[in-house]
Amino acid sequence: MADSPQEWPNRGAELLGISTFLCVLSTGFLVWRVVYGLRNDRKLLLCDYLLIIATLMNITATGIRYKSTIHGQGRHILDPSIKKPHDILEYSYYLWIGQVLNLMAVAILKYSICAYLLALRFSKVYAVIVWASILMVTALNLLCPAFGLFSCTPFDANWNRAIKGRCWFKGGMGLTYAQGISNIITDIVYVVAPVLYLNTVQLSRRTKWGIRSVFCLGLVATVCSIFKTIEMSALKKTRDPTWDGVNLTIWSSTELSVGILIASLPPLRKQFDKMFSHIVPSTFLSKSKTPGSGGIPMYNISRSNTKPMGRSGIHDDADSEQDILPGSLGSDGGITKTVVHEVTSVERGGLHQSSEKTHGQYGEIGRGI
Repeated sequence: MADSPQEWPNRGAELLGISTFLCVLSTGFLVWRVVYGLRNDRKLLLCDYLLIIATLMNITATGIRYKSTIHGQGRHILDPSIKKPHDILEYSYYLWIGQVLNLMAVAILKYSICAYLLALRFSKVYAVIVWASILMVTALNLLCPAFGLFSCTPFDANWNRAIKGRCWFKGGMGLTYAQGISNIITDIVYVVAPVLYLNTVQLSRRTKWGIRSVFCLGLVATVCSIFKTIEMSALKKTRDPTWDGVNLTIWSSTELSVGILIASLPPLRKQFDKMFSHIVPSTFLSKSKTPGSGGIPMYNISRSNTKPMGRSGIHDDADSEQDILPGSLGSDGGITKTVVHEVTSVERGGLHQSSEKTHGQYGEIGRGI
């Protein structure tokens, strides 16, 4: 009885399924961000254009991934369905293109996040931190990997290892770990710094928790960076790259797609704030205090009339970057005047002070201010 042919595993469907789903999801959130901004008369800023470019690169890289999968990615290199050397050369070529696109897209994505954070104008110290992260991203996550991908001559030797070429730049394991650590540090900075800054501004609990939730989602990208770094170090010693490189490709595509998705969320804070208010009880998100509670009962009734001085009219931020954090001193940043009218009735030793008289006195004072 003849032995049945061996069935070789294939992770191509898993790779394409995960990367395609996340690519479509992140692209959908970007479209939502752009359309929502345009409908509210918000002009596209630098961060929007950079995010659009990163998304287009992500879509292109996902399409290229289909080509590399056809030529062997997701299968063992000894799988007889892989035609050698044709499929191996094609796989290497499309994998190299995908790496270039992913590399540039991640850097542009982080530039977009930095442009958005700088537009918020948190503080001078935070601006210095953001600019330092831009330099770190440029040096370790863009230039150094680019040198490694374009340093060989002849040019085909960058992806075709069968060609005996000369490479003037060879990145070792130290550079790999440095790139991974740089990704992790910048991701944490983009999350932690805005969350800490929220503690210094006066906002409602619901608004604070809504903004915190959006920024904390960036930790998902940090997890992707950690696993990607681990896979990069493991791939250096493999002799089965078409199979062992699947996890690295999945984590790389996930990092980019999740980053685009999360970067698209902050301008949609009003939409998520409404959703958040329906999910979390209002008693947890807000505090209310009754005037005079816990004091001596004096039948004290107070009312406050607040009138902004300066610019008039309702100011709608239309989700602009400068106004993601609502102002704490009035809707338009103007000077606020508060006039208090009190009605007090006190009985002491048989003497009774008329509430109408007291109200009239305070009313005249209030009108005279």
